[in-house]
Formats: sequence, structure tokens, C-alpha cells
Amino acid sequence: MARPKEHRRDSGRRAGWSSWATVLLATVLFATVLLATVLVATVLPVGLARAQSPESVTRAQALFAQGLAAYEAGRLDEAARWLTEADGLVHSAALSFNIARVHERMGNAAEGIRWFERYLAESGVQGHERTDVEARIEALRALERRMRDQVMVLPPSGDELAVEARTFFERGLAMFRRRRYDAALQAFTAAYSFARLPEVAYNLAVASERTGHSADAIDYYREYLRARPEDPARALIERHVAELRAAP
Repeated sequence: MARPKEHRRDSGRRAGWSSWATVLLATVLFATVLLATVLVATVLPVGLARAQSPESVTRAQALFAQGLAAYEAGRLDEAARWLTEADGLVHSAALSFNIARVHERMGNAAEGIRWFERYLAESGVQGHERTDVEARIEALRALERRMRDQVMVLPPSGDELAVEARTFFERGLAMFRRRRYDAALQAFTAAYSFARLPEVAYNLAVASERTGHSADAIDYYREYLRARPEDPARALIERHVAELRAAP
């Protein structure tokens, strides 16, 4: 990942240190594209930041650097902590967006939603940028439902799922809720034979795991992630796959 480019101040302008440094920090935060494999390509509005002392801005920049280093090392919890602390010193809508992206990558649905909604309220962004963020929020809400229900309870659209597949999919859900995991696995397997969709693969992974078929569970989780690489729960699923591989 490329490091942020140096921000050059126009010598013909004499903005005060506090406001200039605050905008610099927010711009650098966004320009790093630090928190996602794909971010909105256009520069989004930064928003108004509170007036800050040079010391606060310097400290916030240091915290941002720590957050960047932690993210690049895969320490997402640390990255979220440092960036949140930086936000407490020098707040901007762009920083809210980046914090939201960290929580999104960690699968922290509630925090991701909170920071994305804060970003939308403060940035005033419209058009495709707003649509993108709203889609991320909806995906995190779906993640909350999935974590609560343990499997994907909403079947794919009727256009993609044949009548036979839908029947087996819904039977699998019913059996899973009754903790009849062997029957659920059979039903999801039958649904998958009619429609090889990622949502069915995910449920197969969960059912395989519950029935003691860890190797199959790993394969289905990986198949799901190949089809849904931007899933907000990706980090959680990858961590869980690693745990399954390490188990005796």
C-alpha cells in the first residue's frame, strides 16, 4: 500500500496553523486509503473540525501514524484505538469514515454502523459516495442479523434460487433452529446442488462445523469468501478458519 503523498501548502495562502494542520491530517487520513482494499476514489468532503492547538494536532498526527502502522501489521484493534484517540483530538468526517472502515474490517457491526452514520451526518456527501456508505451500513446490519441467527436466514433472491433449492434452503434453516444439524447439513447440501450460491455455501460451512466436519467447513468458508471478498465479517471468518485449522 502506498504511503500518503506529501501535502504541499500554497505559499500564497496564509491559513492559520491550527486549521491548516487539521485539514492536512484529515486529508492524509483519507488519501492513504489505509483501511480498505477499495475505497471511494473521489476526495470526499472533510467537514469542519474543532479549532485545535498545535500540540493537539501534533499528537493526533502521531496517533494516526501509530494507527497506520498497527493496521499494516494486522493489529486492527490497536488501529481502531489509535485512530479513535486521534479523533478525540482532531475530529473530521474523513477520520470518522476511516474508523468505520477499521470496524467494518474487524466485523464490529455496531461500531461500524455508528461511525459510518456519523460520517454521513457530518460530511453531507451525496451521490454515489453516499450510496456506497449506505450499502456498507446495510451490509453491517445484515452481519448483525447473521451473528444473532448464526446462519444466513434470508435466502437469495427468487431469480437466483430455483423452487427446489429454496425448499431445501428453508428446510435447512428450520432444522438448524431445531438443532438438528445433520438434517440441516443434508438440506443445505441439497439446496447447493441446485444453486451454488455463496449464501448456501456459508450455511453449509456452519452446518458442517456443527456436525464435526471441520475440513468441509473450512472449504465452504473459503468458497464463501472467494465469492464475497468484501463481506464485513471477512476478518472474523478468516480468524475462525485459522482456529479450525489449528484445532487437533
